[in-house]
Amino acid sequence: MTDHKEYLDQHGIKKTKQRILILNILSQAENIMTVEEIYLELSKQGVVISLSTIYRIMELFLAKGLVVKSIIPGNNKGVFSLKRLEHNHHLICLKCKKTVALKGCPLTEFERNVEQQTEFNIVDHNLELYGYCNKCK
Repeated sequence: MTDHKEYLDQHGIKKTKQRILILNILSQAENIMTVEEIYLELSKQGVVISLSTIYRIMELFLAKGLVVKSIIPGNNKGVFSLKRLEHNHHLICLKCKKTVALKGCPLTEFERNVEQQTEFNIVDHNLELYGYCNKCK
C-alpha cells in the first residue's frame, strides 16, 4: 500500500491529514500498537493530536475494516494492526507485544464444520494465540 489517500477513498473514508498519518504509522509498524503508542509515534514526528481523536479514528478504521483490534489478556488494552490482504493469524507475546504471523490457516476445516452444524454463514475469523516469546520467557 503506497497511496494512503486512495486507500482511504476506496473504503469510503474522508481523507484528512491525521487519518493519513495514522494509516502511515500502522502500515510501517512491525507489531501491534496501542492508541498510546500511535500517539507517541505521532508526537515524535512533531504531530499534535489528542488521544481522543486517535481513538475516534481507530474506531472508524475498525468499523470500515481497515484495522483489526485485539485485546491482550491481563491489561485489557486494545491493540491495533492494519488488516492486510493476506489472511494471517498471530502469536502475541504478553510481555513485549511482539507478534509473529502464522503461515496458513488451521481453521479452514473447523470453519466448514461449524457452518454445517449451525447453518451459519461464516465470512471471517481471527485467531490470536498468547504466550511469551523466547526473550520474555
